[in-house]
Amino acid sequence: MRSHNVLGAIFLIFCATVLTMGAVAGAAEKYKVDPKEILGARPFFDDPSPMPDYIKTLLPPEVYQHYCYDIEKMKALQAETVGFKAPDVVGKIAPEITPGKYTFKDIQTKPGLKELMIPLMYEKFFRQAGPPLGGTFSEFEIVPTWQYYNALPQLQATLKYKGKAKVDDQGFLDWKSWEGGIPFPRPFGSDRMKAMQFIYNTEMTHRGADGLIAPAASKGWNKKFDPISGSIAHMLIFTIAGRVTDEPLGWLDERAKSLGEFQIRGGPMVQPRDMYGNVTLIVSTLDPNESNKMYAYAAMLRRVRKMSGTDSQDTVVGANVIFDDSGGFNRKLSPDQFPYEYKILADREYLVPAYLVPGDTFYLTSKELEFRNLKMVRRPMIVVELIQKDPAYVYGRTVLYFDKETFDLFLNESYDQKGRLFRVAFNFAWSFNPATGIRNPAYLPSYNMQVEQTAVNWSPGIVPINYWTRGDFSLSKLQHFTK
Repeated sequence: MRSHNVLGAIFLIFCATVLTMGAVAGAAEKYKVDPKEILGARPFFDDPSPMPDYIKTLLPPEVYQHYCYDIEKMKALQAETVGFKAPDVVGKIAPEITPGKYTFKDIQTKPGLKELMIPLMYEKFFRQAGPPLGGTFSEFEIVPTWQYYNALPQLQATLKYKGKAKVDDQGFLDWKSWEGGIPFPRPFGSDRMKAMQFIYNTEMTHRGADGLIAPAASKGWNKKFDPISGSIAHMLIFTIAGRVTDEPLGWLDERAKSLGEFQIRGGPMVQPRDMYGNVTLIVSTLDPNESNKMYAYAAMLRRVRKMSGTDSQDTVVGANVIFDDSGGFNRKLSPDQFPYEYKILADREYLVPAYLVPGDTFYLTSKELEFRNLKMVRRPMIVVELIQKDPAYVYGRTVLYFDKETFDLFLNESYDQKGRLFRVAFNFAWSFNPATGIRNPAYLPSYNMQVEQTAVNWSPGIVPINYWTRGDFSLSKLQHFTK
């Protein structure tokens, strides 16, 4: 009962990990974004129609314009921020693998594909579709590498505060030294410190707006592709530190500043029926010595529970992840609670799925659970290993793959305490809106590799909300999103 009713509500947070909101000048009227309209615009399966531009179509024109910026300026500031452009630093591994179409049959004649692809993707998912694992792909098109970028206000804040964020002698963030933007756009120090800074950058990188809503649907299957789970929930993210798109900028209020609060995340549950009305509320904090505050409301019991560190290791309903895997990785870097050793395993290019932009026709099939119309691209990436020091934690080792240009997390491979691959979480296909710089994981397959279960979390559209306040993130208010 505890796992089912309390932790079921946190399914939607898997999408996240890490998005943001505020108030547009001159736009006092509260516009409405209907999550059902977003989910209903494109079916979960078998739809190769072009991806809609949800941001443009669902926002009032004046609000949409507020979030639009000069694309060339964003590209220029992105390069200034990180010190390179992705197209300039890739193409050195297996140069014979050029843009064009490839199938799993090319494995026999094009060994460069193995060099370029992440080992797990190459060995388990690039194959003819079918059981025991879904989320596979038997063909794809390689497209030329293009420059990824963050939203303009985030880049401006990063450059404004560049060099101000500090770490202690163990590599942990001195949160009072951070004022906004990406804290470590050019990671420095020892490999341990660089690895930790990549994680901080991912956790604190702005997704393009201070407030965002994204409905999410999830379905799960066993190794015979029999359905075993299904959920619908809404992701609501309200950034309260380092705000850049909506007033008030910087800290939301004195409470956030004094307590080091970074983000409020709400997760009202819509389906399945026995979880309808369940809500999760998380207040993330910047201080490495302070745990995030997590609360869950169980509608059936009409009770609120403050969640503990052991709750965060329970499996989330509708996905093959625990709460600590949500968004790909949601574990607080702490010197005392479940501490890690940190290493960099690789700094190189890999061939991975490209950002999805409006008009793309990428989709998932219902019968084979195969991704179709997949575009792949060479990306500069960093691979970080975390070795858990506490034998009581569910995982003994975790390997993370980060994009070096935007610090987006692509893949989490988590191993049990005996060293066996246990759970895998892909931020497989990120949605990206070129005009606004807003991005979000759209398709997130996750796996229990030991029993060969597959789940796919799908968040088709993410839309800015400019009028939220703290009051909108009470458990009772969050319940209204399920109506």
